Amino acid sequence: MNTELGRFVIRDISPWEAPRVFRLTGDPQVTRHMGFRTHETEAEAVELIARYNSNPTVKWLGIASKDTPGELLGIVGFEVQRHAATLTIMFSRDWRARGAGRAFSAPFVEWIFTHPQIWRVWAYCHVDNLPVQRVLERMGAEREGRLRRFEIFPNLGPEPQDVYVYAIVKGQNAVAKEPSPENIVPKPEPLL
Repeated sequence: MNTELGRFVIRDISPWEAPRVFRLTGDPQVTRHMGFRTHETEAEAVELIARYNSNPTVKWLGIASKDTPGELLGIVGFEVQRHAATLTIMFSRDWRARGAGRAFSAPFVEWIFTHPQIWRVWAYCHVDNLPVQRVLERMGAEREGRLRRFEIFPNLGPEPQDVYVYAIVKGQNAVAKEPSPENIVPKPEPLL
C-alpha cells in the first residue's frame, strides 16, 4: 500500500526499516503513553514489525512526508472489527512539535471512511495525555467517556490506567462527513 493523504503518504512497513522504526519505538518521549515498553534494541523493533505484519486483523503503516517518502515520520495502526476501526498514531518527537498529528489525522480519518464497511473510528488515550486529547478533539472526535483501569502503559508502571475514549462516526462528526473529492482515494484498497 502506498497512499497519499494531504502532505503525507501512508505505506507498508518492511522489516528492513527496523532502524527507522526503532528511532520511534526507542524514544521514551514518543512511547511514554503507548501500550508497549520503550524498545532498548533494534531487534525489538524487528519483532514488533513482524508481529503486526503477521496479524490479519491489524494494519500497521508508516507515515512519510510526500517530500521525503523514504523517511519514517510516524506510524499509524488500526484494527478493524466489524464496522469500526480502532486507531493508534505515533509521530517522532520533532514531527509532533510541528503539529503533524493534527495535520495527518483528519485526512487519514477521511480516507478510512471511504471504505464502505467503516462507520466508526475510535481511539483511546491516557487521561493525562493532553496533547493527544487535543489532536483527537481537533480532528472532530468526541469524548465518549472514561474507562477505568482499562490499559496497561508499561512505561508508566505495571498497573492498568484510566483512559478517555474518543470516536468519530460517519456522517455525524465534522471530519467524518462524506469525503471531499480532492482527498478521496480512487477505489480504496481492502483495509486488511
